Amino acid sequence: MEIRELIEKLEEKYPLDLQEQWDNSGLQIGDPSNELKNVMISLDLEEEGIDEAIKNNCNLIVTHHPYIFNDIRYIDFTDKFYNRLEKVIKNDISVYSMHTNLDKANDGLNDGLADILGLKNTKILEIGQDPGLGRFGDINEINIQSLAKNIKEKLNARAVICYGDMNKKIKRLAVCGGAGAELFDDCLKLSIDAIVTADVKYHEAMDYSDKGLLIIDPGHFASENHVIYKLQDLISKMTDSKIYTYSKEDTFRTFI
Repeated sequence: MEIRELIEKLEEKYPLDLQEQWDNSGLQIGDPSNELKNVMISLDLEEEGIDEAIKNNCNLIVTHHPYIFNDIRYIDFTDKFYNRLEKVIKNDISVYSMHTNLDKANDGLNDGLADILGLKNTKILEIGQDPGLGRFGDINEINIQSLAKNIKEKLNARAVICYGDMNKKIKRLAVCGGAGAELFDDCLKLSIDAIVTADVKYHEAMDYSDKGLLIIDPGHFASENHVIYKLQDLISKMTDSKIYTYSKEDTFRTFI
């Protein structure tokens, strides 16, 4: 199997035309005509993840966040960011990313997050979009303290931050992996009790909590890293190659 053939299978399930206009999902680096060896999956393209890929004879790294996001005006290999580019090129490794197309698509990141948190009767959160960002559904009535504890455990988060009425009972819950503040108005329109999302700004959180929305922030990493294991299971059914995962959580974030 060529790398291109696996990419075609992934794009059939998670089409690139679903991505947001500002996004840069798709092939980042490499030659898709190369014969596929093994595959490494990670949230981001990290130097340690590349080292693991080399050790395990992987010539394809699949990431959620695109390595190349902004215009590149020059490439300086003394810059640590571009060290990664130099390393994958020298080791003939292709890099492919699925970002907002994976967020939006059916059976993608947000459906996985909804499943992990036990949502029932799940629907798309982004009003007027199908497929779209975020999901919402029903849960057994629960208080915020118990829900926050469940989220912390199920997402393997180091901590969660909660904004809003801590006495409120929650029955309708929304989720959006990564930064989902743009969906807060949709939550209000859909009478959602609480949303689980990340990168929430303090004043924005206070404004919407005053409007009755409970906001639970487990951190960007915890809200999305679960998708690498979902992709590991999916890709293992598409190819006979070995599929590995790399997670940098313990090496880049420490709570004291």
